[in-house]
Amino acid sequence: MPTFIELLEEIADARPVTSISAPELDRLVARFGDQARRMGRWNISTDGSLDIPIAVIREAAMDLGSRALRDALKEIKSESFTQLLESSAAVLLIDRICQAYERHLRAIMTRYQSTTGLAESAQLRDQLVREVFGE
Repeated sequence: MPTFIELLEEIADARPVTSISAPELDRLVARFGDQARRMGRWNISTDGSLDIPIAVIREAAMDLGSRALRDALKEIKSESFTQLLESSAAVLLIDRICQAYERHLRAIMTRYQSTTGLAESAQLRDQLVREVFGE
């Protein structure tokens, strides 16, 4: 188990966003439904990948709990289809990530609407444009 300082260093060095490649995203969609594309920013006009903020994934994973997260991971790694997709831990995780991503976008919009500083306003506007339309 990492120490407190090692954990903070790992977080500081981590990319704020992770990408799911187009082929992997297509596999998730085929197995768990189109909802998988709403977990983050879908780069449909470029390489077809999906960018998800790490903080969004962490929030969803914490909300789900460790046992359900392990079950979801097992389902995602498995090649067999889940019998009842409504009760699938992976579908539940995907849904929680989608909800967390929506909250993430709303939080940026709320900050943008309430800011009075020009520099912060421009930064938040640019962030919203990237989130909605991509790089």
